[in-house]
Amino acid sequence: MFRIKKVLNVNVVLAEQDDHEYIAFGKGIGYRQKVNACLPDNAIFKKFMPLDDSRKSEMIQSLNNIPPVYISITSQIVTYAEQQLQLSLLPSIYYALTDHLAFSVQRYHSKQSLGNRIYWEMKTYYPEMFAIGEYGLTVVEATLQLALPREEAANIAFHIINATPAAAGKANILEVTQLVDNVLQAVRALTGGTIDTTSLNYERFVTHMKFFAERYLGDTMLADDGQLLTSVYTVYPEAAKIALKVQKAIIAIYDKEPTKEELAYLIIHIHRVLTN
Repeated sequence: MFRIKKVLNVNVVLAEQDDHEYIAFGKGIGYRQKVNACLPDNAIFKKFMPLDDSRKSEMIQSLNNIPPVYISITSQIVTYAEQQLQLSLLPSIYYALTDHLAFSVQRYHSKQSLGNRIYWEMKTYYPEMFAIGEYGLTVVEATLQLALPREEAANIAFHIINATPAAAGKANILEVTQLVDNVLQAVRALTGGTIDTTSLNYERFVTHMKFFAERYLGDTMLADDGQLLTSVYTVYPEAAKIALKVQKAIIAIYDKEPTKEELAYLIIHIHRVLTN
């Protein structure tokens, strides 16, 4: 059983259970409620505990000023995302996405468009998440009768990605996306733009690079064993030359050398896109 400490709006309350405070979300849980009123567990569909007191105060102040309709929109988007992805998103998505949507609409009415500098990358490298972002825009339009800029689909996708359990503790998705894009641009330039970016091998290469970027930025790279590297360097000399130039570019930007095994797999994937 939860005890209400503060009503933030009709769908959000600050609640306490077992000496822990939570920001709790549930349809109508704050309607005509008073401090110290009790809430059954099944009245709350999401709850989360802020990391520290300063963060909690910021969230409470923000949620106090956000109209409840944005929480309803977020709930629809999250429900759809969880159905499409077949997983439960982290509860923090309810605050993060609600706050973002409210600010986006505020910018829309003020005619201030910030855009999204990784719109193309998000659409290309995370198509499933981007599709969820596009669905989110339809919910906003149907609910508020306004059409946010299409770039907002990438922003919604960004929040969904960061709320997946797999993203917890991993490298920032923006950093991962930028690293992937840097590598793919380098490969396209070094091959004279002749590779088929619609091929299955290229799609596999993009997927490999996303996982590489997470390992590289998260300091969990594959072993520094040179046996595989020696083998592929001999078998795929053309791809190896390109991979070595890509490696130099990565080191120049991030000041960290990929391991020999990571370089070996980079050579293998470059060979595949070259021979598609």
